[in-house]
Formats: sequence, structure tokens, C-alpha cells
Amino acid sequence: MKMNVFRSKWPAVLCCTALFMSACNQNASQTETAQTDQAEDHADHNMEAEGSNNMMALMHENMRSMQEVKRKGDPDHDFALLMAVHHQGAIKMSEVQIESGSDTMLVNMARKDISKQKQEQERLQEFARNHKTTATDTSATSNLMQSMQGMMTNMNHDMQGTTDQQFATMMKMHHQSGIEMANAYISKAKVPEIKAMAQKIIDEQQADIQRLNKWLQEHSQ
Repeated sequence: MKMNVFRSKWPAVLCCTALFMSACNQNASQTETAQTDQAEDHADHNMEAEGSNNMMALMHENMRSMQEVKRKGDPDHDFALLMAVHHQGAIKMSEVQIESGSDTMLVNMARKDISKQKQEQERLQEFARNHKTTATDTSATSNLMQSMQGMMTNMNHDMQGTTDQQFATMMKMHHQSGIEMANAYISKAKVPEIKAMAQKIIDEQQADIQRLNKWLQEHSQ
């Protein structure tokens, strides 16, 4: 009789065991999924923070590179070299925005900036290599650096925010320094091709600044 009772309870025991194991597996799966989501969120946060930190570091790097440019006192030559280096700063910041930014408009702007400024950079570098200079007084072109120096002095070096916000803020400032450099050059320009390029840079970067200002107003912290 006892054996029959035991046999009658055995299926119920197996069923309970199976339900218990299934519940454990489900909880483990949910825990693993939650941990994966948390890890992904943490990775996204780290990428965002890294992008923001890189943006500021690139501004400093660009300033140092411009200070290392060997000017000759020839406005056309010196502007071409300095603007080519200035463009490199914008290209690198745009690359960070494409990699770490999330706003579609800003990412698209970064892509266009890279394409456009690489083309201009190549033309400026080629001109500087081939242009024959005679001037030796570098004080004649010292004002070309003033806008970049002023930007770095007045910048908030502890700037916080997302990659998008930092890109919009710093690219606006970077563009403004480029506009001021181009304006300082135009009054001394002698080569029509480079003068025309300087005016084109002014017009295009003024338009970009308007778009960046609008974005910052719509996404104020």
C-alpha cells in the first residue's frame, strides 16, 4: 500500500521539480538580460563621455599645431598654412561627432564638413608648397593667430554636456575663429584664388554657425 502511495506521488514530485527548474532558468535569463542591458547603457555612457573629453582635447591640440606653423610673413602663404591646420581641427572634431554623437542633423553636418574641408585643406597645402615667398617679417601675419588665441582664452575648459552639445558649442567657436582669421587675411590678400577661398570659408561657416545656434537654442541644457 505504501509503495502505491509513493508511486502515485512520484509524478507530482517530478512536475514540481520541472517547474522549479524552469523558473530558475527564466530568472537567470532575465538577470543575464538585465546585466547585458546595464553593460550596454554603461558602455554608451562611457562612449559619450569619452567623445566629449576628446572634443576639448582636440581643440587644445589644434591650437598647439597652429602655434607650430612656420610663418614667413607672406599673407597668402601663412594664411594657407594656418587655415589648413585650422581645418584639421574641425575634421577631427567632426570625426568624434560621427563616432559618438547621436543627433542626425549634427552628424550629417560633420560628414559634410569633413568632405568639404579636406578638399579645401589639400588646395591650401598645395598652394603653400608651391607659392614663392619673399617676406621674412612674420609680424606682418601675426594677427592671423589672434582669433584662435582669443577663442582658447575665453573658452570654458570645464565644459560639460553630451557629445552633441559640445560639438555644436565648440564647432561654433571654431568656425568663428576661422571667419575672423579669413577676414584678417582678406585685407592683405594678393592671390585672387586664396582670397576667393577665404571669402567662401567665411560665407559657409557663417551659415553653419546659424544652424548650430538654432540647434543649441532648441537643445539648451
